[in-house]
Amino acid sequence: MKKGDIFLIIIAVAFLVLWFIPKEQGCEAAIYVDGKIYKRIPLDKDAEILVSSEFGENTVSVKNGVVTIAHADCPDKLCKKEKLDTSGGSIVCLPNRLSIIIENTKSKNKADVLL
Repeated sequence: MKKGDIFLIIIAVAFLVLWFIPKEQGCEAAIYVDGKIYKRIPLDKDAEILVSSEFGENTVSVKNGVVTIAHADCPDKLCKKEKLDTSGGSIVCLPNRLSIIIENTKSKNKADVLL
């Protein structure tokens, strides 16, 4: 074996070890009703949350790190068509004044500002 072969084997083993190390999720879905925080749900566990307020009722579902609206009593039900994961975005149900965003709880820099 040459030095180059040993180097490639070491790189391949290091890559495999890093591949199988569990990654910290640190992301959660923040549910807001009328602009106020209602609940935070971690994305690493499947859950179903009933969000009931004076404006309406929604069921928020988290499965395999993807957030969806499983049930909405609003008239148009547009919020049920949206999906949310760690890549970003938001889900909004205007009639029920509900909004959901993904927040990274492990981030040291909480500000997200474009200048």
